[in-house]
Amino acid sequence: MSRHPAPEELLLDYAAGVLPAGPELAVALHVALDPASRETVERLAAVGGALMEREPAAGMDAGLETALERTLARLDEVPVEPRPSRETQRTPQFDWAPPALVPHLRPGMDWRRVMGKFDEIRLDLPGDFHRVSLLRLESGRGLPEHKHAGYEYTVVLQGGYTDETGSYGVGDFAVGPGTVRHEPIADPGEPCIAMIVVEKPIVLTGPWGRWLNPLVSRGWI
Repeated sequence: MSRHPAPEELLLDYAAGVLPAGPELAVALHVALDPASRETVERLAAVGGALMEREPAAGMDAGLETALERTLARLDEVPVEPRPSRETQRTPQFDWAPPALVPHLRPGMDWRRVMGKFDEIRLDLPGDFHRVSLLRLESGRGLPEHKHAGYEYTVVLQGGYTDETGSYGVGDFAVGPGTVRHEPIADPGEPCIAMIVVEKPIVLTGPWGRWLNPLVSRGWI
């Protein structure tokens, strides 16, 4: 069971099929890795299904009905994984990836070093304005101290990290508003790999932030 599950209201939005593509993918990975959250989503979807059965077809909102049907179908396709298994290899560099992530890993993708501190792969999710990235931190390395101008969604896929809000391992989920400053540091052991979905560009709060934030806001770093 995850030490840091996604908030139930976010799971409800996921069950209803109303999340944008970036947050939806992050929650889907969390649900695949955390059986307790999957049970919550199944319970919420079941409640929605019961409401569909009780409501006359003409009185049910067509958009809600379609979203619930899509969610119930999607749950059947999302396997539960207590942690990423190296027995289900895709390609050697992505053998840690849960099945829900594999369709988004195109041939030729590779890690890009950013600011000499961490590695990143940006994912392109059509129709979504969020910045969706896979980040990799070697043990003991950290992201620059920063805060957020919008919401940030994080799910850990390998290893773990610790910041001002706690310690996070595989399957753990973090979501927060932009006022919290934090500096995630990878825990000892294997590299920490996480999916990060941000609503707006981060704001660096360290001594170099004044010079680097214009580049960050333009998406150059």
